[in-house]
Amino acid sequence: MDQVQQLLSLIDAFGNGKMADATISTRLFNDGKRIGILRNGGDIGTRRFVTAVQWLSDKWPAGVEWPPNIERPVPSVVAGEPSEAAE
Repeated sequence: MDQVQQLLSLIDAFGNGKMADATISTRLFNDGKRIGILRNGGDIGTRRFVTAVQWLSDKWPAGVEWPPNIERPVPSVVAGEPSEAAE
């Protein structure tokens, strides 16, 4: 599975059929069309991919399983905010 497919799998699991691609795309890339572009064969750079996967890891909804075939980065801890793992 290439990186774009990995990212789209994460996006599908993250949205869980309850959040539109445009909403996730806006939050993730500050561009409501980017996920649609990826779904239609577009690409993103490595830095953008790494940043997107980290964002998804940091914001991952409780009770939703991270896809087992994709390595999950350790969620970031922002100063002053409790880690989601502690919640």
